[in-house]
Amino acid sequence: MLGFLSGYLFIYFVVKYFGAETQGRLSLSFSVMILSSLVCRLGIDTHFVKVFALEDNINNARGIYFKLLPYLFLATLLVSAGIFFTADLISEAIFHDPELTPFLKWTAPCVMLFSFVLLHAAIFRGLRMNSLYAFLFNGGRFLFSLIFFFALLWSVDINEPIAAAMAHTAAVLALVLISLVYLRKTVFPVVKESIYRTRHFVKQSLPMLLSASLIVFLGWADSIILGIFKDSAEVGIYSVLIKVAAVVSFAMQATDSILAPKIAAAYATDQIALFKKMIRFTVVVNTVVALGLFLGILLFKNFILGLFGEEFIPFAWALIILAAGQLVNAILGPVSAMFQMTGYQIYWQNILFIAFVVNVILNLSLVQSYGIYGVATATAVSVVLSKLIGAYYIRKKVWQP
Repeated sequence: MLGFLSGYLFIYFVVKYFGAETQGRLSLSFSVMILSSLVCRLGIDTHFVKVFALEDNINNARGIYFKLLPYLFLATLLVSAGIFFTADLISEAIFHDPELTPFLKWTAPCVMLFSFVLLHAAIFRGLRMNSLYAFLFNGGRFLFSLIFFFALLWSVDINEPIAAAMAHTAAVLALVLISLVYLRKTVFPVVKESIYRTRHFVKQSLPMLLSASLIVFLGWADSIILGIFKDSAEVGIYSVLIKVAAVVSFAMQATDSILAPKIAAAYATDQIALFKKMIRFTVVVNTVVALGLFLGILLFKNFILGLFGEEFIPFAWALIILAAGQLVNAILGPVSAMFQMTGYQIYWQNILFIAFVVNVILNLSLVQSYGIYGVATATAVSVVLSKLIGAYYIRKKVWQP
C-alpha cells in the first residue's frame, strides 16, 4: 500500500514542482523504457513464475535462470546503449520535443536495470514471496523515486526538471540491488543443470511475450499516440488521469500477485474445485472494492483533479471514462492470469491483438479532433472489449471444459 501511494505522490510532486509538461516527458521516457524492457525479457519472466511455482522443481528452475543470465544481460545492455545514443533522434523525429532528450538518456540505463528487477520479481512471485514481488514489481520503484527526488531537490540542490528522471534511475538501481540480496538467499548457489533446454524454454516463452507485449501496448499506445500528435503537457495531464483511474482496479492488481502462482499450481494438479473457489472469491473482492472506489471518483472528480492543478479539472469526465473502463476490468476478474496460468495463453494473445488493433484505430481516429477525451475513450473501449471476449473464452475453455 505504501508503494502504491508513493506512485501517486511522485506524480503529484513532479507536477507541483515542475508542471504537467515535465510529467509528460517523464511518462514518454517511461513508455520507451517499459516497451524496450519488455522486448528484452522475451516473456521469460512470465515463464519463470510457472516453473518456480512447481513443487520439487527448484533446481531445474535455478538451472534455466543461470543458463539464460548471460544472454539477458547482453541483450539489455545493447538496448540500453542504443536508446542512450539515439535519444536525440527519438525525441525529435517521433515526439517532436527536443527537451525530451535528457529524460531519455537518464532513463536508458533503466532498460537493463528494470528488466532484471522484473525477472527477479517473477522468480519471487513463483516462490510465493508475494510481498517482495509486489514491492519490486510496482511499489518500490516509486517509493524510492520519491525519496531520491526530494534528496536531489533538498540535499544536492538539483532544482531542475531532470531531477525526476535522475531520481527514477536511482530508484530502479536500488531495486536491482535489493533483488540481488534476496536472490542470493533463494536461488544461489549457481546451478546450470536443468531439464529445461535454453532454446526450447525461450520458444515456449514467446507466446507469453506476445501476450505481455499486447497488454503493455494497450497500456501505453494512448500516451505514445498523444505524445506524437499533441504536446508533452497534454501527455502529462493524461498520465495523471490514467493513474487516478487505475485506483478502481487496485484490488485486482493486489490480489493478482498472490493468485497467479496458486491457480497455476491448482490447475496443474487438477484441483479444479479449488481453482474455481479462488477465482470466485477474488471476483467478489474485486467487484466490491472497485464499485466503492469508482463511486468515490465519480462524486469527487473535480476535487481530486484540482489537487494537481486547475488545468486538470476540464478533463474530469475523461477521468470518469477511464475509471469506468477499469470498473469493468475489475468486475470481470483476473482473466489474463487465468489464460497465462492454464496454458491457454494463445487465446489471450489473439484477444489482445484484436483489442490492440481497435485501440490504435480509435486512438488515431480520435486524437487530433478530441485530444485527451479521444484517447481516453479509445483506451476504455479496448480494455472493456478485451475483458468481455476474454471472460467468454475462459468460461468456454477453462470453466466448463
